[in-house]
Amino acid sequence: MYTIQTKTAISAMYIRNLRKPSPNKNVYKFASTKVSSVIMCESSLEFDACFHHEYNDSIESFGSQPEGFKYEFNGKLLPYTPDSLILYKNGVEEYHEYKPYSKISSPLFREQFIAKRAASLELGRQLILVTDRQIRVNPILNNLKLLHRYSGVYGINDIQQKLLKSIQQSGAVKLNDIRHQFNLPVGEARSFLYALIHKGFVKADLECESLSDNPLLWAICNG
Repeated sequence: MYTIQTKTAISAMYIRNLRKPSPNKNVYKFASTKVSSVIMCESSLEFDACFHHEYNDSIESFGSQPEGFKYEFNGKLLPYTPDSLILYKNGVEEYHEYKPYSKISSPLFREQFIAKRAASLELGRQLILVTDRQIRVNPILNNLKLLHRYSGVYGINDIQQKLLKSIQQSGAVKLNDIRHQFNLPVGEARSFLYALIHKGFVKADLECESLSDNPLLWAICNG
């Protein structure tokens, strides 16, 4: 969980502690290899967004419920905590707020969001509104969840070395073709190959092909 330093006269408020039990809130836990931490999420939508951040190569790190700040609305200073703070590899930082698309048409929500964004800009960060229509897109979200299932598999064993070498020699190969070549059950083949995708040795078209089917796989060039 992030602690941020304020850059202007707007006062930082507090850090919400999602680890503290609450009878009114469900807390979702995302185990991130990228940031080597368990990220506590306040909603299932925020949890699903984590899969995109985890596998976005342009993102250096991310976390939930960063330090909040005040924003001015209707003559009052109100507290606000963004859902997430994203740090990109180019040094840019963004706040994200996640909302179902059905909730963003309210005039009150839109007016408040404009005020929150103005306060965020004074802190030197954009506040980005992200909806479920951007997060819950398949097959990519299901693919990322499947990859995440194999994120705890460390190292590369002998059979994975052979699979990788075969893919490199082939240029590109369907999952079923390579599993038949090595006489592997489909579940075992997916475990070996998707762990290689997670580690960055192998690629698949996550936006267009489902990893639950028979995706085309190719090796990453090492230059």
